[in-house]
Amino acid sequence: MSDEHDIHDASIPLLTDTLVLGNPLRARVAVAVEQAPVAQSGTAAAEDGLLAHDADALVERLRGRCLTWLTGDGRNVIEARCNAALQEHTHWLVGHVSREIGLALETELKGWVRAAVREELAARAGQPPAQS
Repeated sequence: MSDEHDIHDASIPLLTDTLVLGNPLRARVAVAVEQAPVAQSGTAAAEDGLLAHDADALVERLRGRCLTWLTGDGRNVIEARCNAALQEHTHWLVGHVSREIGLALETELKGWVRAAVREELAARAGQPPAQS
């Protein structure tokens, strides 16, 4: 699917289209009436037919384009964002586990150092090591 937008393709409103509150399809009709004036009686009938038929066609085109995008370029965008989120969460998780292990080791190290010092002092004094 190309990234270029066909300027003559009326399926998707453009930012340059005149907006009419409530229904963007009415804006296309209003712009068309301003650009090429026609008899007012024919405009109302054309507007009703345009809204009923073109709304369904617009929905179908948009659905098709969305599905095409989601199975192509959109899938790549989603995959990249998921990978980035996974990497970010992995880094956070590694940091969190490292802090938890550090705190647990700090507590254990105090006991290990105390026991090693007692054993060393006992060995220097010629006494048998004390059982902890």
